[in-house]
Amino acid sequence: MVKLHERKAREEQVALHLITGGSGVLGRAVAQALLERGHRVRIFDLKEPPVELAGRVEFFRGSILDAEGVLEACAGVEVVHHLAASMPQARLSPRGFWEINVAGTLHAAEGALKQGARRLVFASTIEIYGLHYPHEFPVTEESERRFTGIYSRNKWECEERLLEVKEKTGLEVAFPRMPMIFGPGFYHEPSMTGLFRLIRRSWPVPIVADPNAPWASVSSADAAQGFALAAERPEAIGQAFNLAAADAPPCRELLHQLISAVGSRSRAIVVPRRLLEAAVLLIERYQIGPTPAELVRFSLVGGIYSIEKAKKLLGYQPKHSALEGMLQAYRYLEEG
Repeated sequence: MVKLHERKAREEQVALHLITGGSGVLGRAVAQALLERGHRVRIFDLKEPPVELAGRVEFFRGSILDAEGVLEACAGVEVVHHLAASMPQARLSPRGFWEINVAGTLHAAEGALKQGARRLVFASTIEIYGLHYPHEFPVTEESERRFTGIYSRNKWECEERLLEVKEKTGLEVAFPRMPMIFGPGFYHEPSMTGLFRLIRRSWPVPIVADPNAPWASVSSADAAQGFALAAERPEAIGQAFNLAAADAPPCRELLHQLISAVGSRSRAIVVPRRLLEAAVLLIERYQIGPTPAELVRFSLVGGIYSIEKAKKLLGYQPKHSALEGMLQAYRYLEEG
C-alpha cells in the first residue's frame, strides 16, 4: 500500500486550480477540462458541485463577497479561474452589481496574491463590445467597446483593474470573453428556457430578432478548453481572447435546425419588424420581459466574433457548433 504521506507528497506536486462560481454551467465544464489535464480542482461556490464531480473535486462553500472566505479558498492554489458573477438577469441595483462583479473580482485577486497563486483567468464577456452592425463583423478583441449596460461595464472595469494588479504585483492575468454559453447546467436565460419549452411542446416559436442576424454562442466544453489553455500558455498573460463556436448561423436557420434535431413540430414565425420595434421601445421604457432592457437591441442584431487570436496564441480549437452547444442545454433541461 502507498503510505499516506507519500500519496500526499505526490498530490502536492500536482497543480491545484480554484474555480470561483464553479458549480454553474461554465464552472462544471472548466472543472472537467482541468481534471482531464491531470490537475487538482477546488470549487468555491454557494451551491454544491454537480453529481458528476462528486468526490473528484474539493468544495469550499462561500460567497465571493466574503473576502476571508475567498482568501481561505485560495490557499495552496496555483491558478484561480474567476467565474463568480451576477448576470444582467439578476436585476440588481448598480451598487449591487458592482459589489458582486467588481469587488468580488478584487477579492479573488487579493486572495490569489496573498496565497501565492501564479495566474488568474477572468471570465469576461463579448457584451463589452456592445452593438456592432453587419458591416463591422467580425468583431475582434481590438474592436470599439460600446457596452450593453451595467454588467458589461463591470466586466470591463474588472479587466482594467486586473491589468493594474498585474503591473504592480506580477500576478499573471488573462481574459476569455464569451457570448452565451450553452451546456449541462444551463438555467439562467429565461428567453432561451422559454424557447426550449415551446419547442418541446411543438408550439409556434416567434423569431424576435432579425431572422438573418448571426447567432454567436459557445458550448461550455469549448469555453472550458479556452480557460484551460489560458491557464497554461505564457502567451495568454495580459491578453483578452474571444471564445466562441466556429460558426454563427442566422437565427432562423439555427432555429429550424434545432426544431428538426429534437423532432419537434414547432413552426418558426418571423415577427414583423414594426411590431418588433414597438416591443423593444416598450421593454426599454418599462423594463418588462424576460430579457434585461440593456440587452434587447444587442440580441436583436446578433454578432460574429473573431476567434483567430485565441486559435493563434492559445491553440484554441472549438469542437462544437452553435447547434451542438444549444442541443446540450436543451437535452439537459429536458432530462431535468
